[in-house]
Parts: sequence; C-alpha cells; structure tokens
Amino acid sequence: MRVLILSLLIAFGVVWVYGIQPGENAFSIQRPEGTRHYYVWVPKIFNNHTANSVLFAFHGLGDKCTDFAKKTGFTDVAERWGFLFVYPCGSNGLAGVAWNAGTCCLRGSKIDDVEFTRQMILQLSSNFNVNKSRIFVSGFSNGGMMSEVLACQASPLFAAHASVSGVVEMEPGNAGGLQTCSNAYAKLPKLANILKVHGNADPVVPWTGDAILGFPDQPSDFKGWATRNGCQGDPVQTWKNASYSNSVYQHCKSNTIIEIVKHEGGGHVWPRDKTFQVQQYIWQWFQQFI
Repeated sequence: MRVLILSLLIAFGVVWVYGIQPGENAFSIQRPEGTRHYYVWVPKIFNNHTANSVLFAFHGLGDKCTDFAKKTGFTDVAERWGFLFVYPCGSNGLAGVAWNAGTCCLRGSKIDDVEFTRQMILQLSSNFNVNKSRIFVSGFSNGGMMSEVLACQASPLFAAHASVSGVVEMEPGNAGGLQTCSNAYAKLPKLANILKVHGNADPVVPWTGDAILGFPDQPSDFKGWATRNGCQGDPVQTWKNASYSNSVYQHCKSNTIIEIVKHEGGGHVWPRDKTFQVQQYIWQWFQQFI
C-alpha cells in the first residue's frame, strides 16, 4: 500500500526527492568559510512536473533567516502562487549575522556571498524543477544591499531584483561604490530589472545617504541603475496613495524597468500596512518579467 501511495504522489509531482516536504526544508553547502545554510519553503500546491519560479529573500543585519522569512509574508504569497521561496542565512561577523555586500556589513571579509548564491541556485536546480529564467531575488537592509550587489555582479542569474531599505555600497563606498558596480555591470551580458522600496525617514540607511558608512543617497542609487541600463527621459510617477508613491524609468535598454517606491515618513522597515503590502507588490512587480 505504501508503495502504491508513493507511486501516486510521484505521478502527481508531490514527492520528487526523498525527505523534501511541503513547508520548510533545510539545505547546506560547504564553503571555504564553513558550512552555509539556507531554507526552501515548498508550497502545498507545488508541482514538480513543470518548471517553477523561485524567489530568494536575503535577511537584514543581525536577523535570523527563518525569522525574517516569517516577517516577510512571502510564505503566504508562495502558497497562493506556487513558487519556491528560498531564504538563505548570512555569516557571523562583528556586527552580527550579515552579508558581504561592501562597506556593510562584513567589511574586510573574504566571504564571497555572490558565489554562495550561485551554488545555491545549482543545488536548488538539482533538487527541484526550476525555471532558470524565472528566478527572482529580494532583500531587506543589508539583504537589500546584497540583492543590488547581485545585480551589479551576477544579473544573468535573475529575472529581476528588489531591494527594500538597501543601497549599492560596494567598496570603496559612496560614489566610488556606485562606480565599482557600474564597472562590474558593464561586463555582464544581461541588464537587470530593479525595484527599490525605501522610506525617506530611514535613520539606518538614510534617504540622503551616509558618507561615513559609505551609503550613497537613494536618488543617486536610483539614477545609477537608470544610467547603467541606458534609460531615456525622466522617470514618471504611475501611482500614489497617502504614504507611498513610485517613480519609474520606462524607456530603458532591453525593455528593462527601474523603479523606486518612496515611503513618505517611512523608517527602516519592511512595509506591511493597510495601504502597501511590500511582499505582494514585489511579487506582482516581478510578474512583468515572466
């Protein structure tokens, strides 16, 4: 009877690798810095007979990957739409668990989180039926910085990037960091689609930048992506509500889109309120590129 049930489950794409269950699944990768960990949320409606979308979400400084996953609300979105939700874990540093994204937050470390991401995608593809043209990446704070670094250095891996309360702060930081990104990006064969969400009262990653920490101001970061993608004309606003408004470059090379959502009076938060659910906005925004 067990053999019959297992055969039926496999036939319907419910079971494909021994030990993987709907819900949270733990994986690990051996890296020069030691064993690295990440988790994959497998929705109940997941079908491994078709190539599936994947969403990565990188946590902020000092956060736990599993706690961050709960805060994002992406598990509910994954359950509704049937994609794989991946939440990796950073490395321990003096300031806490973090990503090596530049001047924040593992500065001076030799940890290569871009390569770690490549390896996660390879391992993920060996365990699941993944559509490699529908892999998306998001992140908050230091994780948002990591999302933008992945655009700078590895945009062909992803269909689109979302950075919440993040910024490009590659070495040496500030305008120099933006140039470092541009230099690396110019060597890549694929342009990135970029969504940024940021509060203009953020005290941690200020809208106006932080020269000491090497954080450029948000308008310069936004404009930097438009310049890299050869966007023409000025950005336009396509929607606004009481606390949020967007600005988007619509005429960019390869039909890419560069957009920023300003949270008026917003702090260093993952916005989930009555007027704006960032996890839903990000996933809906990504659908343009499927």
